[in-house]
Amino acid sequence: MKLQNLKKSEIFINTSTLVSGTAIAQLIPILLQPVLRRFYSPEIFGAYAVYLSMVGILVIVTSFRYELAIILPKRDKDAANVLFLAQLFNLVINILLFILILIFSRRLLRLLNLDSSYVLFLYLVPAGTFLFSLYQSLNYWLIRKKSFFRVSLNKFVRRSFEGSFQILFKWTGISGGLIFGDLIGHAANNISGLFQSLQLNLKLQDFSIVKLNYVFKKYIDYPKYNLVTSFMSACSYLLPIILINKFFSSETAGYFDLSKLVLSVPFALVASSISNVLLQRTSEKYKKQKSFRKELVSIFFVVFAIALIEILVILYFGVDLFQLFFGKDWTFSGQISQILVWSYALNFITSSFSSIFISLNKIKHLSIWQITYFVSIVSLILFRNFEFITFIKIYVIIEVICYTLNITFLFSIIKNYETKIYENG
Repeated sequence: MKLQNLKKSEIFINTSTLVSGTAIAQLIPILLQPVLRRFYSPEIFGAYAVYLSMVGILVIVTSFRYELAIILPKRDKDAANVLFLAQLFNLVINILLFILILIFSRRLLRLLNLDSSYVLFLYLVPAGTFLFSLYQSLNYWLIRKKSFFRVSLNKFVRRSFEGSFQILFKWTGISGGLIFGDLIGHAANNISGLFQSLQLNLKLQDFSIVKLNYVFKKYIDYPKYNLVTSFMSACSYLLPIILINKFFSSETAGYFDLSKLVLSVPFALVASSISNVLLQRTSEKYKKQKSFRKELVSIFFVVFAIALIEILVILYFGVDLFQLFFGKDWTFSGQISQILVWSYALNFITSSFSSIFISLNKIKHLSIWQITYFVSIVSLILFRNFEFITFIKIYVIIEVICYTLNITFLFSIIKNYETKIYENG
């Protein structure tokens, strides 16, 4: 596809809208990090990272993956009931989760190797999970409506409120400032997203018990085939920091968290936006049995170039950049980033195109990879007695192998689809 044709394509326009909006939104927490990292210790950031990891893992379960089906129905009324169904599960599960945490909080603190002073972090996990899951459903409604500017705007709203209140709480001496800021950011995100969704034909009066039962059965494949494996996938990505906190210390987890944050910048700025647009675009092409190979090839070269630049920058300037922006206390984060960058670059590439599994209805293929990835990450338990740097190197080797397998799967799926389109055309 020629460059001028790419610029005129709908997929390029939508992706550009999301990427530019997301970039502006993500600049807020990125620019605030040098301030926050000087306000809060590595230990506090380590505990906060454990909280975020728990929320990130649990959010996969709470809506039973029905939020993924919101873009599929032809009629908005059916899509609205998919959204209602997802949030019904979300509410009930998080209420049960809060009760369980109240009962087993002490045991959980010991299991996670967290000091008792961080018990508030545990109590707020259900609130964070509920708000995160709620917006995911609203986000898919906006994607369904091709309202990509609103998706970008909401990211800006969330990050603005989150960062502002995290600093404000620190200045006012309120404990738990990182988590409270996170919750306020999610709340603002949901208020904005709900208002926009109501403007885009989401009608509360469309709620119907009969329709809930209908969409529950029609899209049962999502919890049936994708719930457990997606949970495994989330664990695979977020479990390492929990294991590091348990096997080493919250301080070490804090160093790892900063490395993860910096290396994930391309993912946060670009990959999620590309994935969201590809989900809508390739789903549309799939329904009409049309080719999208040329568009994917163009995007792949852009994604690959970004990944290569990240690798070179971190390898040659990583330690100096961490010292410059975050202070000498975070030098160790720069050192381990030079090891981690290989896996995060590959993760960026695969994440950009991961929605193709969903849009081409290849959930089972995705599930096979997710199971493989989960088992591989869980095997890190076998290396808990190794030195931390050795542990990180083993983790990176596992990640590189798994992401290479993911790319192989994606290439095979796309090739088979395009071959079928060519033969039928």
